[in-house]
Amino acid sequence: MKFLKVFVNSLITGFFFSALLVLLIYDININLNVQALFFGHLTLFLLITYGLAVTVLSVIFFFILQFILGSSFKITFISPSFLTLSFSLTIALFLLIFKANYDYFFSFFSEETQSLLNKQFLTFIFLVVLGLVCFYSVRLYKRSFIFLLVYYIAFFAGMYYVVLQRLNYPLPQKSERVAYLEAKELNKKVTIIGLDGLSFDVMIPLINEEKLPNFAWLMEEGSWGRLENFAPTEPVIHRTSFGSGKLPSKHRQLSLFRYNVLKSKQEFEVSPRFIFFGQLLRTNLLKRYLTDPPFHSKDIWTIFKDNNTSHYVKDWPYYRRTPDPTPKAETRFNLIFEDLKSDDSFLFSRVRRAFFSDFEYEDQVMQFKTETQPQIVYFLLNGLNDVERFFYKYTFPDLFGNIEQDEINRYSSVIERYYQFYDDIIGKYLASRKEDELLVVYSPHGIEPLPLWGRVREWMLGSAEISAYHELAPDGVVFFYGREIWRGRNVEQMRLIDFAPTLLNFLGLPIGKDMDGIVCSSFFRDEFKLENPVLYISSYEEHTIKQPD
Repeated sequence: MKFLKVFVNSLITGFFFSALLVLLIYDININLNVQALFFGHLTLFLLITYGLAVTVLSVIFFFILQFILGSSFKITFISPSFLTLSFSLTIALFLLIFKANYDYFFSFFSEETQSLLNKQFLTFIFLVVLGLVCFYSVRLYKRSFIFLLVYYIAFFAGMYYVVLQRLNYPLPQKSERVAYLEAKELNKKVTIIGLDGLSFDVMIPLINEEKLPNFAWLMEEGSWGRLENFAPTEPVIHRTSFGSGKLPSKHRQLSLFRYNVLKSKQEFEVSPRFIFFGQLLRTNLLKRYLTDPPFHSKDIWTIFKDNNTSHYVKDWPYYRRTPDPTPKAETRFNLIFEDLKSDDSFLFSRVRRAFFSDFEYEDQVMQFKTETQPQIVYFLLNGLNDVERFFYKYTFPDLFGNIEQDEINRYSSVIERYYQFYDDIIGKYLASRKEDELLVVYSPHGIEPLPLWGRVREWMLGSAEISAYHELAPDGVVFFYGREIWRGRNVEQMRLIDFAPTLLNFLGLPIGKDMDGIVCSSFFRDEFKLENPVLYISSYEEHTIKQPD
């Protein structure tokens, strides 16, 4: 009977923990409207997973504590003192998860939202401290009901307060277009090449060994630097921030996916981190669907379209099908990976897929650019990023240990050769560049070795081959090259959100004051800055670009 009583109280604790996780889901899904029915529905769903896990831990903790203290605790089916302690410890555990997610999804939160979340955090800390003090007082003094009464009044008031903070989330503001902006004929060309996964940690040694001549040229004849990034490193988030100059807190495009629980009518876009939430997909109780994110903010591609500026953008979809290799692609692949061309292992097949996808993608861009000569060209390749995730440990085996020497000898140069493949692509665009053309090469993020805990996680999830990641947003790289650009200058502190205002300024278009990014004028020569001052409008959301009559 005592075990049953402990289990019932522990189950209440598990239910409470599940409700806290639902609150976290609402906290990070800034586009989601709070609905009581869905809140309860999702809490019950999480109860059968996380809730039961906390229930078991609570039961074990009770009997271990009883054994350590050497006394038998009396307990009722609903024990206020038991729940006081278990709620306090549960909130303390939740605070660790809350803080980790707050830091990771920080770019989602406006200043107003940050203030609301900080109030939640402080309230939870208060409840933890008060709960522990009250539990200790119950054990120490006879008039225990007073301390319990104080705690539960504060507890229910505090929980109401933290939910109220989520209800007070600011809604996206719909701007009414109140002004017209005259279209402007642009007389400059820009080519932007995105290469996912470039890192100076890998690139600089190869440049010093004279293995990347075109990247070396960009450093010597143009300006370059590290590109500051932010988490999460979702492609749709980076793409929208690159084009709009805004953080996710403003453009509100958070994911390519939507999650559905047990065919619920309400869906959410972002799942919490650091609690293996994604593994619920394997149960088929949680479903994930590829969707088109809602459009909330104008980007530079819309601005160019409205301005009647010819442009070509090829970075979508990211999850594109690997094409059948053409003879041209096969010849190039065999030349770069001559000693590995007969390698038919599953591991090396990832290199093949990445290479052929990148090769055909870029080849289409160059063909279109040559035939139509648009003023703005932008494309993004992501093959290197995938290759680095699986082959990083062979390039830097000292960081990992216990790798077969034969495998190191075989695969240690794979990443280096992929860099050389990208270097050749840069060479093509340098050779075809027009005199008035600005060439921009960038990577939205770098790569870093997977820490020990990450390797253990991937091993548990059946992906032991992965040895590098970019989840914590390591710095990427950026190169600017053109006649208006300083030669050999290292420019620091450019951010992904600075591209849109910088490119608009270069082309002679105004900057929206509502953009989070700024113009990185350090790249431009003094004479260019004098002739092209930074112009501002309140917001492109409030302006319509009007073509001349």
